[in-house]
Amino acid sequence: MKFFSLAEVTARIEAILQPHIGRLFWVKAEVSSGRERGGSFYCDLVELDAAGRIVARMSCTIWRRDLAAVKEKFQEAGLDFKLENGTQVGLQCAVQFSPRYGLSLKVTDADPAFALGELELKRREILLRLEKEGLFEPNKQLEAPLLPQRIGLVTSRGSAAYNDFVQTLTRSPYGFTLLVADATMQGAQTEGSVLAALDALERLNPDLVVIARGGGSKTDLSFLDNEAIGRRVAACPFPVWTGIGHEIDKSVLDFVSNRHFKTPTAVAEEIVARYVEMDRHLEEAQNRFRSSWAYRLEQEKQRMEKDRVGIRQGTRKLCEVTRAELLERKNTFGTEVKERLAAERIKISVSREQVAAGSRTFLRAAAQGLQAYRGDFSAGTERYLSASWNTLQGFRGRFRRDRFLVAVARERRHIKAKGSVLRAADPRNSLERGFSLVYGRGGRLVKSVKDVKKGETIRTRVRDGDFKSRVE
Repeated sequence: MKFFSLAEVTARIEAILQPHIGRLFWVKAEVSSGRERGGSFYCDLVELDAAGRIVARMSCTIWRRDLAAVKEKFQEAGLDFKLENGTQVGLQCAVQFSPRYGLSLKVTDADPAFALGELELKRREILLRLEKEGLFEPNKQLEAPLLPQRIGLVTSRGSAAYNDFVQTLTRSPYGFTLLVADATMQGAQTEGSVLAALDALERLNPDLVVIARGGGSKTDLSFLDNEAIGRRVAACPFPVWTGIGHEIDKSVLDFVSNRHFKTPTAVAEEIVARYVEMDRHLEEAQNRFRSSWAYRLEQEKQRMEKDRVGIRQGTRKLCEVTRAELLERKNTFGTEVKERLAAERIKISVSREQVAAGSRTFLRAAAQGLQAYRGDFSAGTERYLSASWNTLQGFRGRFRRDRFLVAVARERRHIKAKGSVLRAADPRNSLERGFSLVYGRGGRLVKSVKDVKKGETIRTRVRDGDFKSRVE
């Protein structure tokens, strides 16, 4: 059995790989265990299968000079070159082998288009899912207040976006209640931070919420292309406006929000513009009102002057006409009175003669009637007196003294018996035997517990007096 030294083995491997060392090729992989040290970057490149298992792994190094060149290239493309764990990358590599450190890859370049493609693919997949679920419209259907007062702001406190938004509002002459929810707008904590900020603002019942972030590279802004945040914005019970610094593309939040603007300043300017427009409308309405009022006032003054002249002239004319009518009526009335008095005098003279003649005739007839009644009255009086005498004689027999005394004695015994019964029923006799009488409200005798109520004052009467008590 022949044994080889480890150096011989590594030398043989190096000899086999030598023709391939230095050749450049492109690799698509995922960053794992990345770390930057001394200006260079060290990591593992891994490839995962559909189940998430590692099917390939290889060490990778980006030396300081190459790393600086790649970062500059990404910045020119508007991207940040960030190699975080789990990031998909497209790298230009060369194989390198060291007998001491083994086989690894040396990165010489990276493709910005690959990074953009991954971000855009992820963004489009999120937008497609949200659109299929109909989440683009719910927040747009909420009507934003014409003049929002309580404004929620989701951004990083002290950032350029925060300062631009707040300064635009404070420079205006209008007052606002600004509810600031501090949130991380870039990095792995963006999702949880923004969701927590929206939850906190919902409890404060704002009129409008603004999500603001300043400009930056596409990779910086990609943290807001987040599906969970997009779903939360779509479900918000208040309108959400976005001011995210995408200059060309719209972020995921722009699609699901109520309205979107290019910058935080543009959002604040729109809010202020609403107040300015309302001020203009109010000023125009005030001017129209003053003009209309002045015109109406002048019209009313002219009408009142016309009415005043008309009243003065009309009153004078009415007095003259009325005076003439009164004089005419006076003359007519005097003539009518004289004619009526003459007619009445004639009627009175005729009536006097008729009354005198009628009176004489009536008196003669009355005298004859009295003569006839005198004879009839005398005969009738004698008959009535005779009948009355006979009746009195009968009553005299019935009202003899002995019969009267017997009747009086009988009535006395009857009354005495009734008095005994009444004395026996007299409540005062019951009082003498130890009983008592209870009187309730209104002096009514209490016969049952239903006749009194709790708290009522009652009066109790006993043999030698009475007293009051309260029902418990």
